[in-house]
Amino acid sequence: MADIVAELAAKCNLNADMVRNGLGAILSFLKSKLPTEAFSKLSAAVPNSESMMAAAQSAPEASGGVMDAVKGAVGKIFGGGGEVIAKLSKLGFSTDQLAAFLPKVLEFFRGRIPADVLKQVEGHLPIPETADAH
Repeated sequence: MADIVAELAAKCNLNADMVRNGLGAILSFLKSKLPTEAFSKLSAAVPNSESMMAAAQSAPEASGGVMDAVKGAVGKIFGGGGEVIAKLSKLGFSTDQLAAFLPKVLEFFRGRIPADVLKQVEGHLPIPETADAH
């Protein structure tokens, strides 16, 4: 867990707790969306995924005013964002942090899960419109 969390924290300029909770929120969201077999492959690629999901569920939520401001800005950048954006916003992610974090999470998944599972994951995670330029 520490390696994945440390790597994403460094790449996204976030603290380790935020990354751990963010990954947990994304994994919990994907668990509710993906077929069981696909999620099993995804969770197997993320060390300590169960503990990350538990940590995200018990993490304190950010205040409503901050959350509302982030949701408004996020909708413009991510084209709506949906459930996972709402959860990450509740965990305190700003719009800029989301724009850095979500593409890096997908990049992390790319080399670790089968292509068919990655395609399903990409179908559920919002990506900022500006992130398509590699």
